[in-house]
Amino acid sequence: MSKPKALLITHPARLGDTILSIPLHRTLAANYELHSNAGEPYRFLFDELKGQVAFTDPQAPKTLGEIIKKARELRAEGFQTCFILRPSFRSALLCKLAKIPQRVGECTEGRGFLLTHKLPYSPDLAEFERMDKFAQLVGLSTDKTAHLPASPESLTKATAALQGATVGIVPGGTWPQKLIPTETLRQTIHHLVAQGHKVAMLGGPGDEIYCKPLKKEPLVDLVAKFKLSEMAGILKSIKLLITPDGGLSHFSVACGTPALIAFGPTPHKRWGYHIEPHKTIVAPGSNMERLTWAEFQPHVEEMLAKL
Repeated sequence: MSKPKALLITHPARLGDTILSIPLHRTLAANYELHSNAGEPYRFLFDELKGQVAFTDPQAPKTLGEIIKKARELRAEGFQTCFILRPSFRSALLCKLAKIPQRVGECTEGRGFLLTHKLPYSPDLAEFERMDKFAQLVGLSTDKTAHLPASPESLTKATAALQGATVGIVPGGTWPQKLIPTETLRQTIHHLVAQGHKVAMLGGPGDEIYCKPLKKEPLVDLVAKFKLSEMAGILKSIKLLITPDGGLSHFSVACGTPALIAFGPTPHKRWGYHIEPHKTIVAPGSNMERLTWAEFQPHVEEMLAKL
């Protein structure tokens, strides 16, 4: 008996969103002929579902004309259900115009009237819980977890590159307001080294501008040295990641590596991890500029004591 055909629309350009959608992808792939717009750089995250998920283009038309054209294309695909994780109005309008019978989504941007299965918006609902709520709207459930393996090759490469480093720090991120202040990270590095830890600086292409002020510190610079698909090897080879809220924080948790995650303006209840062995903290007044070493040190000490 063939499965009903479903489309999942997430944010194709965000690593964290993609990782957090893994349990929903897993559940839907078991119950639907699933098509997903997960971004091409992140599709390796779904290797466990190889052959069970078909990937589409980003499904992100901008203008009304583009939306109408894309809707015609989707209508011809014969989807019975769409799961609209991306909170934009355009995504819901696209699926409505495509005449997809069941449209599952969150009531954001005034788009509730475009949906058939509606999830009330809650900034305090943890993202894994939110994914599970999407599944519940169609009578399913998820396991609310994402576990990412590392290949033997990536582990071997990581061991050589880390040169004995056991703590990773992340200076970069998607926008400046989310980042740990450079001076706070500088003092963190010195404290770690004084405690006998070797530090690796991690990040991807584009993060170099945030990492440059720390390049002369006593650390191993691995920024933009590894493909994203190889990062699991790095994260599984260290004992602790110190990071702002961002893609690598979610990657670390999915790899099972303890993470100390600092939040500024982003809703920490939704995007943070408040369970052991991880720790989520919020900068004073949700302003990362106020996250001084004096504020940060007790949390660093707490995490180091558990290593």
